Amino acid sequence: MGLGNELPQGALAGLKVIDMASLYAAPLAATIMADFGADVLKVEPPEGDPFRGSKMWPIVARGKRCLALDLRSPDGIAALRELAAEADVVVENYPAAVLAKRGIGWNELSAINPKLIMLSVSCFGATGPYADRPGSGTIGEGFGGLTWLMGESEGPPMLPSVALGDAVGAMSAVIGTLSALYWRDRNGRGQQVDASLYEPILQIVAHAAQRWAPGESPGRCGSRLPGVLRNVYRTVDGRFVAISASTARHEADLLTLAGGMGDHDARVAGWIGGLRQAEVVEALVVRRIPVAPVNTLDELLADVHVRERGSLLHIESERLGDLALAAPTPRLSASPGRIGDVNPPLGHDVADALSWWRS
Repeated sequence: MGLGNELPQGALAGLKVIDMASLYAAPLAATIMADFGADVLKVEPPEGDPFRGSKMWPIVARGKRCLALDLRSPDGIAALRELAAEADVVVENYPAAVLAKRGIGWNELSAINPKLIMLSVSCFGATGPYADRPGSGTIGEGFGGLTWLMGESEGPPMLPSVALGDAVGAMSAVIGTLSALYWRDRNGRGQQVDASLYEPILQIVAHAAQRWAPGESPGRCGSRLPGVLRNVYRTVDGRFVAISASTARHEADLLTLAGGMGDHDARVAGWIGGLRQAEVVEALVVRRIPVAPVNTLDELLADVHVRERGSLLHIESERLGDLALAAPTPRLSASPGRIGDVNPPLGHDVADALSWWRS
C-alpha cells in the first residue's frame, strides 16, 4: 500500500522527520514541519492512530505519510531504527524508560545516527522530580499558573475552552527543533530537544509576574489587565468587541469618545452598550485605537480579511465532513507553507517506506 501523494515543496523540503508520537502537542509539532514542506513519516500502531477518522486527524496527520509499525515487537523496533538511521528528526512523547527498554531512546538512536535531532515532548520535561508524571497541555496550563489567572476575580480558576497548552507547546517545540537543526548545520552534531508543555505557559504568565511580590501572587482579573484599559464589551445588538487601549494616547482618545466621569472601564462599557458592534469598530479604527469584533468561527470564515488572506480554510472532506483548518503561519514570502492531504492513508509496507525515505 502506498504512503500518499507527493508533498509540495516548501522551506523545509528534504527534511526527513519521523513522527512516532500520539495525542496532540507532539504530532502537531510534526504537522507544522509538514506544512512547511518537511517529509514527515507518521508511525501509527497496527490498528491505526486513535484520532484517525475523527476531525482531529487533519490537525495531527495532514501532509504526512503514514506507516503502521508495532513498536512493541522486534520487527517494528528494527524497522524504526533503520528509518531513524537516515532521519533528520524524530518526534516522540513516550516515557523515556519505555523507549530505552525498547532500544529506541535518545541514547540508542543517537548512537546509530549522530546527526539526529530527537524532539522529546512531555508535560514536565525530561529532568526534575516530576519528569515521569503523565500530562498534557491542560495539565501544563494548571501547573504553569495560567489556570489560576483565568476567570473572574470572585470565581474559581478556569481552563480555556481550547487546547491552548498543547498548541503553544507544539510551537515552542518547533522553535527548539529548528534551532537544533541550525546548530547542527554549523557543528555537525545532533541533539535532544527537551520540550515541556508547562514551560511555554510561563512565557504567557510572565506579564502577570510583573505584579508579583513575595507572598502576594497575582489573582484573576476577568478580561482586564491591571494598568491597561482592556476588556470585552457588549454592544447594543448583543455582540461583543475586544479593546486594549495600551498606550496613554489610546486611553485618552477612548475616554474622550466615552465621555462622562468616574471609573474608566464603566464609562467605556456604558458608551459601547448604546452602539452596534460595527459602529464601535468603525469609531475606534478611525482613531487608530486597537479594537476587534469578538468573532464566532462562522463569522471568521465569512470575514473579508480572513478570506482574502486565506487565514482559515474551509475544507470539505468526503470521509471527515466539513473542516475548518488554520493556514500555516507565519507567512514566508518565497516559500510559504501549504496544507497537505488532510486524510493520509495508513501504509503497511515497510520496504515502501524505506524506498521513499531514501529517494
